Amino acid sequence: MTAQTPPADVSTPGARIESLDVLRGFALCGILAVNIIQQLLWIRGGQPFVMPTAVGLVFFERFLSIFAVLFGVGFGLFLDRAASRSDRPRLVLARRLAVLAVIGAVHQFFHVGEALLPYALVALVVLIPLSFAGPRVCLVVGLVAILVLPQLEESYGLTVGLLVLGFGLARVGVPEGLDRHPGRVAVALAVTAPLAVGWVLLTLSGVRSIQVNVLGGGIGGTQNLLPPLAAVVTATAYCCVVLLLLRTPAGRVLDAVLAPMGRMALTNYLAATVLFLTIGPLLGIDSFDDGPAITGLTVGILVVEAVWSALWLRRFRYGPVEWVWRCLTWGHRAPFRRGARSAGEQ
Repeated sequence: MTAQTPPADVSTPGARIESLDVLRGFALCGILAVNIIQQLLWIRGGQPFVMPTAVGLVFFERFLSIFAVLFGVGFGLFLDRAASRSDRPRLVLARRLAVLAVIGAVHQFFHVGEALLPYALVALVVLIPLSFAGPRVCLVVGLVAILVLPQLEESYGLTVGLLVLGFGLARVGVPEGLDRHPGRVAVALAVTAPLAVGWVLLTLSGVRSIQVNVLGGGIGGTQNLLPPLAAVVTATAYCCVVLLLLRTPAGRVLDAVLAPMGRMALTNYLAATVLFLTIGPLLGIDSFDDGPAITGLTVGILVVEAVWSALWLRRFRYGPVEWVWRCLTWGHRAPFRRGARSAGEQ
């Protein structure tokens, strides 16, 4: 009689990378500001959508770029760690992505243009096949993608490129080295910060377009590459600043506030939609003239999510949506409360 294989251990296979959780929480803060404006004023309010200059330069596409890269990183880390407990890690990742696609499809009914469904579909169609290539190949493909894909598809090209880039960064081990190489982070900031400031100055002076075709031969036409590249450069500078601040006395505050939000990023992303779609109309937000109300709503939601995330994680291992996602991914009940043993330990 053969021994039964124990249920898969659905707890996290490796130590969490705290700086990634902080960056996820940071990304949530900026994404919320843009989502409130887009959903309440443009999609539901039916107004012509002209993003205020300040919002466009500081938030628009910057934080979404961070979010996309971090999702790509998360998919890459999951695949590598799943390989330590399953002989079919790509199948497990595909199941995880299928669950995310369902969550995103439901979310689309309430939050038009949300990110989860596109992320899941891109990962299924692009990242899983790409995973058969070497880690360095994944990284090179990601770097090329953020230059080429925005020319082929203006709306989603950059997002696809950023997901691929994040996936490649995870495969070559960049996330694990974030805390060990502050010098490299500082160099990246020294390169990207002047470029980001330069873009702001160009925009304020009225120069917003440089037509470039890196593909050659007229493929896809000539596209203005400045906005997507400016978004990536500025997002990189933001991340570098946060990572360096984590090494200062301010790091304790950032870690205490942002890391719990980042560990529950999926739950908080969905909860924010419920909160601003419910509270926004009650505040009478229907134009950019309601700036104080928009600011107050954004800050209020972030405070609520920061507090509840910290309190929740004192008792539970995962956010509620993250726990369901994990259970459906592995097909076994994950330990939920702190101190509970995983299936493989019982």
